[in-house]
Amino acid sequence: MLALLPPCAQAVSLIRDAEIEDTLRAYANPIFDVAGLNPEAIHIFIVDDPTINAYVAGGANMFIHTGLIVKTDRPSMLIGVMAHETGHMAGGHLAQGAEKLKDAQLGTILSTVLGVAVLAGGGHGAGMAVMSAGQELALRNYLHFSRANESAADQAGLNYLDQLGIPASGMLRMLEILRQDENRSYGTPDPYTRTHPLSIDRITHIRNHVMQSSLKEDAIPSKFNLRHARMLAKLTGFMESPERTLLTYPVKDTSVPARYARAIAYYRIPDLQKALAEIDGLLKEKPNDPFFHELRGQMLFENGKIIEATQSYSKAASLLPNSALILTDYGKTLMATENKNDLSKAMQVLEHASILDNSNVETWHTLALVYGKMGNLGMFYLASAEEASLEDNPKEMLRNVELALKNLSHDNPARLRANDIKLIAEKAKQDHKDHKDSH
Repeated sequence: MLALLPPCAQAVSLIRDAEIEDTLRAYANPIFDVAGLNPEAIHIFIVDDPTINAYVAGGANMFIHTGLIVKTDRPSMLIGVMAHETGHMAGGHLAQGAEKLKDAQLGTILSTVLGVAVLAGGGHGAGMAVMSAGQELALRNYLHFSRANESAADQAGLNYLDQLGIPASGMLRMLEILRQDENRSYGTPDPYTRTHPLSIDRITHIRNHVMQSSLKEDAIPSKFNLRHARMLAKLTGFMESPERTLLTYPVKDTSVPARYARAIAYYRIPDLQKALAEIDGLLKEKPNDPFFHELRGQMLFENGKIIEATQSYSKAASLLPNSALILTDYGKTLMATENKNDLSKAMQVLEHASILDNSNVETWHTLALVYGKMGNLGMFYLASAEEASLEDNPKEMLRNVELALKNLSHDNPARLRANDIKLIAEKAKQDHKDHKDSH
C-alpha cells in the first residue's frame, strides 16, 4: 500500500510502500554489506518530492526523493547513487553537528533533518514535513559536502560496485543527467547538485573507470529490471493523474508493469470494476505475488469491501510474513471488521509488525486503537507513547507513558519498556526546553 499525503503548500511527505522499500533494500543491502555496514541498522526513507536528490543524515539514514527514482530508467542508475551515498555513510562525511544525531530517537532525526510533524490516522499514516525556505537553507548547509568528500564517496561507490559486479555506467549516466540539468538551470539547480557539488573531474574519473572496466552495461541481476519497471509503474500510477498514467501505459501495452500501472489508475478514477479486472488478471498469471494481493486488498478496503480486503491482505501476509507494512495494513483491516476474533488477531498481527519495524507511526496508532477497543488501557497508553516518540513529541510521550504505568500491572513486562520511554521523554523534554531557552 503506497501511503501518501495530499500535497500542500511548502510541504514534503515521506512515502511508505512495502514493494518499493523491498526493491530499494534489494539494491542497497549488498552495498551496505561490502561497505562493512549493518543493513539492519540503516533506515531508507522515500521522500515525496519531484526534485532530484538523495542524502544521508543522522549516521545511518538514507533519504531518496521520488524525483530521483523516476529519473532512473534502469536499475544501475539508482544503484550507483545509493553506492555513492553509502560511500558518504561509510566515510563519515556528514556535516558538522551530525554526530549528535547518531544516537537520537528516530523522531528527533526526522524533525531535525526534515522539520517533520508526523501525522497519524486519516487512512494514510505517512509522515509530513513542513519546510520553510529558512529550513531548506539550513538543510542544504547541514548536508553540504565538500568536493573532496564527493570524490571520496565516488571512489568508494565505484569500489562497492566493482565488488558486486555491477557496472558503474549507471552512476555515470546519472551524473551526466545532473550535469546537463545544472547547466540548463541558470542558477537554480536540483538540490542534489547544491548539496553534492558536481565537477568535470568527478565525471571524467567515473567515465574513465567505466571505459577501463570489463563489466558489461547489463551486468546486473536480471530480476532487477522487472522490479525497477514495476517500481516506476507504481510511482506513476499513484503520483501522476490517472489520465496521464493511462497515456504513459496505454491498453496496447500488455507488459506486467503497464497492467500494474493501469490497475492503480482505474482504482484512483475510481473504477473498481476495471481496477479489479487488471489486478485479477495479473494474479491469474502470478498467484503468489504478495504485492498484487496487497494492492487488491487496498482497493477493496478503500471501497468498503472489508471482508474481501481481509482475505487479500491475509494472502499477502502469508506470502511475505516479515513485511511490517503489509502486516500493519492487514491488522487495520482486521480491526475494521468489528469481529471480536478478528480484533484479537489484529492485535497479534500488529504486535508482530511493531517488532519487525518499530519506526512506523501507523503501526503504533492502529495498535493503540486495537488495545483501546479491547479495553487494555495500559497497552493503549504505551502504544500511544510509542507513537508520540516517533512524532518527536516528548510532552505527549510523558503524558501517555505515565498513564500507561498507572494502568499496567506491576508484574507486566511491558513496564520495562514504559520506564525506558519515560526516561527518553524526560530527557527529550529537557533538551527541547534547553534549545528553546538558548534561542
